[in-house]
Formats: sequence, C-alpha cells, structure tokens
Amino acid sequence: MSRPRLHDLLLQLFSERNSQTLKACLEHPDYQAFISLHSLSVPVHELVLAFTHTSFSHEYVVPHQELSEFFGDAVVQLIVTTKLMNLYPHENEGKLSKLRSSIVNEKTLAKVASHLKLQELILVGRGEFKKELHLQETVISDTLEALVAKIYIHQGMEVASDRLLTWLSQAVPEAFEMNNLDSYDAKSKLQEATLAKYKTLPRYSADTLTEGFLVKLWVNDDMVAEGVFTSKKIGERELARKALENKEF
Repeated sequence: MSRPRLHDLLLQLFSERNSQTLKACLEHPDYQAFISLHSLSVPVHELVLAFTHTSFSHEYVVPHQELSEFFGDAVVQLIVTTKLMNLYPHENEGKLSKLRSSIVNEKTLAKVASHLKLQELILVGRGEFKKELHLQETVISDTLEALVAKIYIHQGMEVASDRLLTWLSQAVPEAFEMNNLDSYDAKSKLQEATLAKYKTLPRYSADTLTEGFLVKLWVNDDMVAEGVFTSKKIGERELARKALENKEF
C-alpha cells in the first residue's frame, strides 16, 4: 500500500488532532526524499522547520520558519549579488541593483519554489490550508528563503549558492539577463510615458479579495487594465507592463 501524501495526512491531522498523526506529518518520508533528490546534508527536522508556516506552529506548538526565512533572505541577496558582480564587473551600481531586485523579488523566487514543488511540503494551519495559503507566492517564496538558509547553515555558502543558482537557471533561465530590466522597470517607464503624453501620472487602486488583491490601473482617468494578484506591488508592476505592451504611450 502506498503511503499517504503529506497534505492528505495533514487533512487527517486537522480532523483527528492527535499526537501520532502530528508526528507522522513532521516525519513524513517526502522530506527525506527531497533531501536525497537534491543531494542535501540538512537534518530532516531542520528541513521540516523550513517548511513549517507560523499558522501551523501556532496550532500545534512546533518551531516555525520565520527566523530561517529572515536569515535566508540575506543569504539569497548575497548569492545573487555575487553572481551579478561576476557577470557584470563593469556595470553601474544602479542597473545591478535593479536587476538584483528583479531576481530576489517574490514573483521570481516563487517561480523557483514552484519548480521545486515546495508547496507540496509546506505545513500550514487548518484555516490557512482551506484558503490554499501554501500555494500563494508570498508563502512559497518565503519557504525557499528558509530552505536556502538551512542549506547555508549546514553545508556552507558554496553549496547554498550552487543549489540556488542551479534552481534559478532551471526555473527562470533568463533571470540574470540585463534586458529583464525592461519589464521589471515598467512602472517607471509608464510614469514617464503618461507624463509626456497626458501631463499626469498613472494611478493604481486595489481592493482586498479572499484570494488576493484586485488591482486596477488608471491612466488619464480611464481604467486601462485590471487583474487579481497576490500582492499590490506585483499587480501594479504587471499592469504597467501590460499597459506599455498594449497601449501607445
């Protein structure tokens, strides 16, 4: 008989709330399988911590990923900065800073996390699971950072850098290309374009929904684009990019 998947077991835990099922979740074989697949030397209980959201921690009184995510954010920044310095030793600081921001932002890191299927290993609380919090970009990108922190702590910078850069190249092959700034800097470009044409700035509005934010873009008092996004910041950038692609500014 095949073993239950982690999230099937999690649903069982929500209904039973017993220590045996909790233990089975925290020691699920999928965690060891992840370690083996990626040739990691991180203790299983430390890996599980990286996948434990605060909502699960509050419900079941176990350690959570928050400090690891905080540490991992700095490690990811350093890895990406080092890579950029090696790729573009003569480029100016402003462009490198913008390119780094386009790589270490929530959306790009979430693509890497999804490529690794981290969402299948994240432990969240009962209510958050119903809301599919473990699928949201902000949660899976934070989990990636927590994971990188654990790799750095147990295997050092060289291994952490190798794994992250390998995963980036697989999930977002164009991540380090300088022409990515064209799309990432869309808000600034749209602002310049609307100022030149209408002598006014673009305006964004956002309404909170259960699944995220309904973001709208207004240009010269006309609503030109809208969409639902996991964060206001991502929504504004994506709508600006679409507006530049579809409108003559």
